[in-house]
Amino acid sequence: MALDLQTISDRMEIDDLLQSYSRAVDSKDWDAVEATFTVDGEYDAGSLGHPMTGKAVREMIEGALSAVDSTQHLVAKSLIEVHGDTADVRTYLISQHIRESAPTDVKHYFIGAEYVDRVVRTPEGWKFAYRRLDRMWKEGDRSVIARG
Repeated sequence: MALDLQTISDRMEIDDLLQSYSRAVDSKDWDAVEATFTVDGEYDAGSLGHPMTGKAVREMIEGALSAVDSTQHLVAKSLIEVHGDTADVRTYLISQHIRESAPTDVKHYFIGAEYVDRVVRTPEGWKFAYRRLDRMWKEGDRSVIARG
């Protein structure tokens, strides 16, 4: 299947959005995390929460990761299906969380998961309208990312 230049450009910009989100989370740049979502963006993160606005997404992630010493969200190459001004995206993820002051001897929490996203073109570029985190496996102690 031959791709036109607009579709190629859209795919590259959407890939940049995915990378920007991961880097924002890992650098604890909460403003940048919020900026990757539309104002009414939704994030179904399972047991972590299901916020329904970009601001609420930011608050959920900040609350879960503020006490963590470091994280690294590694995303694989995505499957991106562009439909004009919207796109469906599926991306594998390995997420690592380290907290030296964790309440147990285990100081890490790793997950393997898949992001299932719907992104939309906005005047500011592509943003998440909907994101779902489907966990596939985990290792370590989830209390590493416990709030408070």
